Amino acid sequence: MAGQVIQMDYEAIEKVAKTYDNTAKTLTAIGKALKIAIEILRATAFLSAGTALALANYLENILKKVNKLIKLCNEFAGDLRRAVQDHKNGDSKGKSYFGEGVRG
Repeated sequence: MAGQVIQMDYEAIEKVAKTYDNTAKTLTAIGKALKIAIEILRATAFLSAGTALALANYLENILKKVNKLIKLCNEFAGDLRRAVQDHKNGDSKGKSYFGEGVRG
């Protein structure tokens, strides 16, 4: 019985990893803008009878979710790159990168 052949399109996987990298960079920029907006709203909260503070709290919840997505995108990009490298090195045992969850 012949051994099982496992193939991988390295270029396609690297493109997906790059997409996750770019998404993480975009989300990082969005996170920075949200943080600035939150700081401005908190600074002006005393002038708005609580409206600015409520909006700052709302944006802070969005920022937390954006930060989680950044970690997830970075994790996926790294997992894909490790899988490609392992495959190139002949390790085809199917490591469990995808499903461990976000580290950190």
